[in-house]
Amino acid sequence: MIRIGFFWTPHLSARVLQDFLNASEFEVSFVVTGEDKLVGRHQVLTTNEVKTLALENSIPVLQPTKIRGNTEFLEEIKTYDVDYLIVVAYGKILPMEILQVPRKYPINIHGSILPKYRGASPIQASLIAGETETGVTIMMMSEGMDEGDIIDIKKIQINTGETGETLFGKFAEISGEFAIETIEKLDRWELSPKVQNENEATYCKKITKEEGLLDFTKTAKELYHLYQGFAPWPWVYTLYKEKKLIIEKCFYEETTEIRWVPGTVIQKEDKTIGIVCGKWLLTLQQVKLEWKKSQSAKEFLNGQQDFISSIL
Repeated sequence: MIRIGFFWTPHLSARVLQDFLNASEFEVSFVVTGEDKLVGRHQVLTTNEVKTLALENSIPVLQPTKIRGNTEFLEEIKTYDVDYLIVVAYGKILPMEILQVPRKYPINIHGSILPKYRGASPIQASLIAGETETGVTIMMMSEGMDEGDIIDIKKIQINTGETGETLFGKFAEISGEFAIETIEKLDRWELSPKVQNENEATYCKKITKEEGLLDFTKTAKELYHLYQGFAPWPWVYTLYKEKKLIIEKCFYEETTEIRWVPGTVIQKEDKTIGIVCGKWLLTLQQVKLEWKKSQSAKEFLNGQQDFISSIL
């Protein structure tokens, strides 16, 4: 039996945790996750899916406000005597004293083909960069940002219409089983971790809502890739009549030269609604004006006749 402890928080982590719970070779000794949060208009204190799943399976849950310098927390997780720590999208860098807790190794499940896209938003970053593939990297953890030795990598194809939502879904679907398979091989000494090539390393930061504001002097293809990475959060948007217009679905068209100012809204003969960019056209399919319901671009135009020819 392989005893493990988990450091996880978001939705996709619950799917991976379930995979480990289903694996007879593993015993989940404890789960570390984020604190309960106030959610919604009425600010209801809510637990995340990882905590809920752990409690349903009678697994101890730890929710420290901080982990660095937290002696009480450190001593508590030591008592579980685990073989491995498994970390995915926890959101905090683990200090060396925690990395040394497992009898064998601390393991990270990372959403890119390392050493590309180290950091907080690798899945979104691959979409924003227009990559055609990404992957799941199982790696040993070090104190550096995703700098540990690589144990194994499984590639994931990025489709033309992929978004952050669908790509996170793919990651959640395959990463748990892949991690289980990899750790079992590592435990049998069938895999040899490899040092990362620092010359190939790239980094990505935590995404903010403000970065979703579209700059129409860029190419339509660039803005489409930004949309892919930012859907379904925090979405890309522009400003129309001093309100935020969220673009929930779009594509780009490699048109011939359009002699309009970037940001101009036009309607083509086929009734396609688009925004002129520095190069090509960003075509709109689904939008949502601030405080209003989601609408198709054509439905939105019916209620906003002056949208055409406006400059965003």
